Amino acid sequence: VNPSNKHFYNSYLIIQYLTQIQKTMKSKLSLLFTLVMAMFMTVMVSSCSSAAPDAGQEGVFIKKPLFFGDGGVDPVPAKTGLEYCAWTTDVVYVTMTPVAYNEVIDDVLSDNRTPIDVKPVIYLQVEEGKSPALIENYGEKWYENNLKRIIIDELVAQIGEFSAADLLSNQVVIDSINRHTKAYIDNYIAKLSKNKPFPVKCLSVSLGKAKPNEAQLSEMNTTAKMIQMKESQSRRFEAEAAREAAERQRALADKAYMQSMNLSADQYIQLKYIEMIEKKQGANIDVMVGPATSMWNVRR
Repeated sequence: VNPSNKHFYNSYLIIQYLTQIQKTMKSKLSLLFTLVMAMFMTVMVSSCSSAAPDAGQEGVFIKKPLFFGDGGVDPVPAKTGLEYCAWTTDVVYVTMTPVAYNEVIDDVLSDNRTPIDVKPVIYLQVEEGKSPALIENYGEKWYENNLKRIIIDELVAQIGEFSAADLLSNQVVIDSINRHTKAYIDNYIAKLSKNKPFPVKCLSVSLGKAKPNEAQLSEMNTTAKMIQMKESQSRRFEAEAAREAAERQRALADKAYMQSMNLSADQYIQLKYIEMIEKKQGANIDVMVGPATSMWNVRR
């Protein structure tokens, strides 16, 4: 461009300036786009949730999308390890190994209206790979809402058919209650599953050790003491009666001996003295026998 041509030279300068501005704008837009993308990726990564089930667990994904997509329970559970999911997704961990559910039932009445306390244990296990169906159909509190009250009511009914003595000590009766209650739970689970799958197995039921409640236990202890006291008195009376009978029998024998030997009472007593002296081997004995006083002096 010829600087002498002022008009063309000014146009050239303007074009150069606009070109520089365009390059600067492109660079800034490119940088801005890069920053926006970096921020977006950071937000996306930091917004992700994760499921990390421990050994013996399954993770159930409950999707809760804000705008798009279907919500609900993912039918495929997360196994042991680490899996990522959207930040709006909740994760429920379900134990797949056998679980013991401990209950406490106080003041249950036996058939003779004796209140007792029991602590039954119910062993349940969720079927492998079916935890999503369980959570979807019956929720996280599937035991509390569907089984707990049913099991307790059945145990109370079973206990009411037996005496307190059998419930406290008869293992045959206790085993019968355990088997009956397990069968009842199996049938109830099958009934639930006809409507919606209830993928839980009842492994066993243990009634546990029954015991009288505190008031009943105190009364039983008092009764036991009274029975023991009565038993001791009876044994003491029997011993005294036996001793009395023995003494009477010996007196009759002594009297019969006196009569057969034609001995008077004094003669019989003197004979007994002699027998006693004879039995004192190795003793130095002075004996004085008379109608009024007898004196013994025994020295070894």
